[in-house]
Amino acid sequence: MDIMPVTAGPAGVPGAPPADPEPASGTRFTVLGPLEIHDGLRIRTPRAHKLRVLLALLLVRCNTVVSTDALISELWGDRPPRTALKALRVYVSQLRRTLSVLPPHGRRPVIVTRDPGYRLEIDDGTLDLVRFERLCELGRMATDEGDLERALRHYRAATGLWRGPALVDVRSSSVLEGVALSLEESRISALERRIRLQIRLGGHVGVIGDLRALATEHPLHERVHAQLMVALYLAGRRADALAAFRVLREACVTDLGVEPSHDLQALHRSILESDEASTPHWETWIA
Repeated sequence: MDIMPVTAGPAGVPGAPPADPEPASGTRFTVLGPLEIHDGLRIRTPRAHKLRVLLALLLVRCNTVVSTDALISELWGDRPPRTALKALRVYVSQLRRTLSVLPPHGRRPVIVTRDPGYRLEIDDGTLDLVRFERLCELGRMATDEGDLERALRHYRAATGLWRGPALVDVRSSSVLEGVALSLEESRISALERRIRLQIRLGGHVGVIGDLRALATEHPLHERVHAQLMVALYLAGRRADALAAFRVLREACVTDLGVEPSHDLQALHRSILESDEASTPHWETWIA
């Protein structure tokens, strides 16, 4: 299948760093949560289910051609009706009418016909997914350059774009389900990076609530639990840090039949012994 999440590339000349596209002041498309089209005043998202799925499929591959075969397969499954191609053209026409009344932000969003299918052309700043990917890339670059405060600003902006599980209301398509799962991994990664930066900059108390929520959502995610342990210990809550390890260990043993990793056990020992100088065990999780 040829539908995968859009990956934002560098903007401008070859080799230039990716610019953060400005958030749209008028038309905005959102997939990091419910699928929505905003025109600056109200939501104009189509209500018909297949129209919404088609819009989502084109958005996650915006500015790239998505084949007719792929769209038909995702809209109707393995046994599309004989009229599927005609119906797809009708849906595309309906989406074009919806897009035609939207206020432009730069170029007006439009669906163009390009062999072997269709391409939704939009400005980068109108789609939250593109902004998220660009901001994460800027955060990685700032981290590599040693500018942790700038990196933290980028990751905060990136994670702040999320309004719930990605594509939460249009996951009937197998491809969109896969895209949503991939985006959830990207969200967790961005949150981890933001939290690591906050801890390194002395903001360990402020991340405990976020880490507890993440640990509840992902009870077997070692890095999340390790960061929670570190944040609690640095906040002077050694007993809570040790309790967080016990919760993870019980989940690992009960659900997987294995002990936590050696690195996590080493972190647990360093907290148990109040050995904050044991940097190898700490740096594994917050570097």
